[in-house]
Amino acid sequence: MDDLKSLRALRADAPEPDADRLRALRARSLRRRHRFRPVLSLSMAMAATVAVIAAVVVVVNNDERSAARPPVTVEATPVSAEVMLRQAALTAEKRRPDRTPPRPDQWLYRKSVGIQPADGAVDVQEHWTRYDGTRQATRLDSGPVETRTIEPDPGNDDLSPRQYAARLARLPTDPDRLLAHVKGDLHWRDKPDEERGLDEPPDARAFRVLSLYLGQEVSMPPKLEAAIFRALARIPGVRVDLGVRDAAGRAGMGIAYEVGAPGFGTQRDENGQVTQRSYVILDSTTYRYLGSRTDYLQDYLIKGEVAFPKGGVFATAEVAAGVVDEPGQIP
Repeated sequence: MDDLKSLRALRADAPEPDADRLRALRARSLRRRHRFRPVLSLSMAMAATVAVIAAVVVVVNNDERSAARPPVTVEATPVSAEVMLRQAALTAEKRRPDRTPPRPDQWLYRKSVGIQPADGAVDVQEHWTRYDGTRQATRLDSGPVETRTIEPDPGNDDLSPRQYAARLARLPTDPDRLLAHVKGDLHWRDKPDEERGLDEPPDARAFRVLSLYLGQEVSMPPKLEAAIFRALARIPGVRVDLGVRDAAGRAGMGIAYEVGAPGFGTQRDENGQVTQRSYVILDSTTYRYLGSRTDYLQDYLIKGEVAFPKGGVFATAEVAAGVVDEPGQIP
C-alpha cells in the first residue's frame, strides 16, 4: 500500500515490468491522496522541470476537456525554497479554520485531470467519497457514475476522510516536532526490502508524507499547514521552482525532493544526470494544492523499448472540490 513500495519496480536494479504493469504500479499510488480512489490510468509521480520542458495544457469545462497540440514550452524558474516556503507558511496560518465538518453521511467531491507520459492522453475523473468512508462513487470522463461499498480491510493503512481529519487534528504544529513525528510514525511507514537492501531515508520519508498531507481531500488545520511548509523548508535537498504547470495548464510553485530516493524524488543515471524530476504543485499566491507533475528528461526504457519518451509529461490537477449530499451531485 506504500507509494515508495509501489514505485520500486521502476528502479533500474529491479525486474522490469511490462508496460501495463508499470502503469498499474504508478497509478496505484494516487489512491494515497484520496482514500478508496480507484486506479486511474495515470502515475503517481509529482513534478516539474528546472529548465525548458514540454507541457500539455488542458482546458476543463464540466465533463469536456481539450489538449493543446503541440505541447506548450514552459520554463520553470528556481527560487529560494526557504523564502517561498516561509511565505507559504505565513499565508497558511492566516486562513480561517473549517469549524463545520461534513456529516458522516455526506460525500466529499473532487474532480481531477490527468495526462499520460507515453502518449499525452488526457482523462478526467470525478469521485465522491462518503465522509465515514463506507462508500465511494466515480465517473470517468463523461461516463456513468459507478458506486461501490468499501469493505473494511485490517491490512489497509489508509483512513476514511473522517479518520483522516481526526489524525490531522492530532499532528504537532511545531515544525521540528512534526518532522520527528513523520520520520518515526508507523503509519505509511515503508517496510525495508531486505532482498535488495532498500530502505527509505528519513528525509525522503518526511518529504513524501508531508507532500501527501498537502494533497488530502479533508480540510487542513491552518496551523498544521503552516507547520508543514516550515518543516519542508528544514529538509535538506528540497527545492522550489516557479512556473511549473499542472495537468490543467495552471502555472504554480513546484516543490521537489532533489536528493532522490529509491523510486521517489529526482532520479539520476549512473553519471549523475537528471533523468526525471517530480514535484508537488501549489498555487503561487494562495499556496493551495493544485496537482503534481513528472517530467521525463531522458527516455524511460522498459526491456530496451521506450515506454515514456524524453520530453514526456505525467501530470495531475485537482480542478474542483466540495461537499454534497449524494453521489452524482456537483457542488
